[in-house]
Amino acid sequence: MSVVFTLLQALSLLTLQVDLRLEPGHQSALVGGTIFVDLVASAADPEPISAVDAILAWDPARLALQGASVGAFPSFVSGFLPDPDGINLDLDDGEVLYTVLMPPSTLASVPPDLVIATFEFQVLSSACVALAPSAGIFGSTRVIGAVPGVEVTGSLAPGVVVEVPGTWSLLGHALAGTGGLLPTLEGDGALLPCDPWVLSIDDALPSSTSFVVLGFSQISLPLKGGLLVPAPDIVRSFPIGPTGARVLSGSWPAGLPGGVEISLQAWILDPGGSSGFSSTNAVLATTP
Repeated sequence: MSVVFTLLQALSLLTLQVDLRLEPGHQSALVGGTIFVDLVASAADPEPISAVDAILAWDPARLALQGASVGAFPSFVSGFLPDPDGINLDLDDGEVLYTVLMPPSTLASVPPDLVIATFEFQVLSSACVALAPSAGIFGSTRVIGAVPGVEVTGSLAPGVVVEVPGTWSLLGHALAGTGGLLPTLEGDGALLPCDPWVLSIDDALPSSTSFVVLGFSQISLPLKGGLLVPAPDIVRSFPIGPTGARVLSGSWPAGLPGGVEISLQAWILDPGGSSGFSSTNAVLATTP
């Protein structure tokens, strides 16, 4: 028995070449939406596959597993099968073991890349789905080759990142300036840590000065004939260009929790406006 076991080990070391990954590696979805994650096997050299065990891990507070389907190839048995460690006793706890067995007479093979299974999740918030190397005492992510019991498992790729973008809402309350023009303010960006954001001011008095007001609450206070919507927690001045526009941009800060609401509005020095000012509409940025 020891000779056979040693031989199997040697064969395993010689054939560690089938990699597993989850894709697409980056996805974006709205809360309540659905994403699909493919388990893909790949290899540089031809390799037959008789079975795959894959342990998926995710945060159940952020994603909800809806089900799985086997890839487009013959399979003898597939699914969340009973296991000695009880990994699959609860399919909603953020860890499952998915198994695919190929018919002995019709093994799968790579290359080309092979979709082993597709998993469906409902999105609750930004999250990650990863392949766990092991769980419990007996559970492991592995690929079995043509020789029963001989693993041909290569590397496991990093997990899939699922991003839920934040939202930008228009709150209105612009104040007209010279010529009756209503300055506008628009925001763009996913409101995710380190992602780019853009604020665009348009239709303001050319070559004037703007004051961008940022607030973590709304006060809706009458001001200069208009309505100051954000609390003036942060106020910064910026010149308006000769076309009446100004674009501000940067990277969204890390560390903000989900559900934070930030109101913004720009006030412009404008002698043609009420009390020497015009203002843009307010916008509301809500983090995911």
